[in-house]
Amino acid sequence: MIKKIIVTGCLLGASFFISCKEEPQAEEVKTEPKKYEMYEDSELALLMRKMYADNLEIRKEIMEGKIPESFPEDFYTIHTARATEPEKLTATFKSLAEEYLKRMEVLAAAQDEQAAKVAYNDMVMSCASCHQIYCQGPLPKIRKMRIPLEE
Repeated sequence: MIKKIIVTGCLLGASFFISCKEEPQAEEVKTEPKKYEMYEDSELALLMRKMYADNLEIRKEIMEGKIPESFPEDFYTIHTARATEPEKLTATFKSLAEEYLKRMEVLAAAQDEQAAKVAYNDMVMSCASCHQIYCQGPLPKIRKMRIPLEE
């Protein structure tokens, strides 16, 4: 019985000291206000956004049965537009960009609606090929650009 009283007393005493223990005060940390840098799109990023919008218009025309006779001349600036990280644009980028332009030329030369759809899809795949290597963010949007082909 006395052992129970002693053990109970010890437990109550220990719990009292544990519960009364002061929490350490967090040190006040002085931080300077964060400085945010505004991201500015590169010429290449702006060009690619324009290419995306223009190609959606071309897609719409093809879906309506119209075959585009040309494509915007500024697409040719893909080789010279300033990139966000120009050091990362290797010879592979240059060859993929050239392939894209060739696909656009094939599209503009298409003789019928089916050929235009195939050429358009080939152009979209050339975009996806490059973005698979260089900037994967837009890939889901690019893949949705494809035109379904009737069989």
